Amino acid sequence: MALIYSPEALEPLPPPFEILELEPGVPVDLEIVDYRIGRITIRPRFPGAPPEKTVAAVRVYLTERSKPTFPHYYDITSQRLVAQLIPLLLGGYWRTHILRITRDIPGPKAHFSVQLIPK
Repeated sequence: MALIYSPEALEPLPPPFEILELEPGVPVDLEIVDYRIGRITIRPRFPGAPPEKTVAAVRVYLTERSKPTFPHYYDITSQRLVAQLIPLLLGGYWRTHILRITRDIPGPKAHFSVQLIPK
């Protein structure tokens, strides 16, 4: 079941922003300690994109092992990935699993795979 959130109905996430940007084919492991669903105004960089856009976002707070530099969180704004993550987060899988995320291609048409790795 996909959960859709209207950005207007969500609280804004406070700065600083730390947008998760993934290289195609390079997985990232996220050991999440907490999360927050909110909205962020982004400035897309792909050709033909609007100058700015407000989107639903997920902020995942991470262990220092997952992200050793401050701030210890990532803001996830890809709407495809947000739609995949919200049910996993609400279901509590982040408590018992590391989330391994892999992007397939560059650009706004990217898809993501999310694997659950037992802690």
